[in-house]
Amino acid sequence: MDGIFRIRELLEGEAEANAAARMRPEDIAAMRAALDAQRAAVAEVDVRGVITGNRNFHFALLDGCDNAWMLRFVRQLWEALEPHRALSYRRGAAADDLARIEEILTEHDGIVTAFENGDPALALRLLAEHRTRGRSDFHRLLGSSEGP
Repeated sequence: MDGIFRIRELLEGEAEANAAARMRPEDIAAMRAALDAQRAAVAEVDVRGVITGNRNFHFALLDGCDNAWMLRFVRQLWEALEPHRALSYRRGAAADDLARIEEILTEHDGIVTAFENGDPALALRLLAEHRTRGRSDFHRLLGSSEGP
């Protein structure tokens, strides 16, 4: 898992920067809509909806990357983490870890707000921090003693 996160850090950061440079208002609107859907899924305790909302949020940006090969590899890395992501979200819901779930929604809100405010540099920094926290979440929720 750490290997996947390291490669994600490299490729996804580059893909996000590439996409951010060509961000359109409709991409930002798609991010906001995905966040709203994710927030609704959290309220309904719909784990699948939360995962889908999370993915849609991130790919509303990533799909703007103009390097098809890079995007292909980023998608493969996301797919490799899907079983772990489902387990970690389910464990988080079972443990009633609402505080962290709210933090994730707040992180997503900060990212999309930075784009809405025309500050892609801040959005990219927040995305990198969000990815690092996500890696820590995986370790915590999957009971791993390893970590960043």
